[in-house]
Amino acid sequence: MSGSRRAIGYTVFVVALWGGVFPTVLAADAPASGVPLRPWPLVALGVLLLFLGSVLVRFPAQELADRGIGLLLVRPGPVLVTDGWHGRIRNPMDVGVIIIAAASWVALDVGIMWVIPAAALVYYAAAVGPYEDRLLLEQFGDEFRAYKRAVPKWVPFTRPDRTRS
Repeated sequence: MSGSRRAIGYTVFVVALWGGVFPTVLAADAPASGVPLRPWPLVALGVLLLFLGSVLVRFPAQELADRGIGLLLVRPGPVLVTDGWHGRIRNPMDVGVIIIAAASWVALDVGIMWVIPAAALVYYAAAVGPYEDRLLLEQFGDEFRAYKRAVPKWVPFTRPDRTRS
């Protein structure tokens, strides 16, 4: 399967899970008439976040897939990708998923929705991120250390922590 098709499939999976399944489970106690929406400007903002998050997942995923790197499992590929989207931010797909997870919290008037972006943030910051960093450090060593010093993890155009390796 081509990198583009794999990236689109992965993006659909991520949007369905974080933007569909999880909000549906948390909104299970909503009235039978449907999930209550917030005022239209917040719904519009939620749709915008869903789109922005999808872009941050889809195109970096294609960069990885085009270079033979798997998208579903956390494991290093044959090369360390340090250009394109990954040249601006080390984890654009993780940030995209967190933004997708925040979309339902912004758009739906269900008090517990804040749990979804919080869970995504904890999952990527405390579980996947450190594990992935360890694997990349083992496989790419000094090349990954230099990349970590040069490229911020979460927020583009900020200076990464230059004291940690």
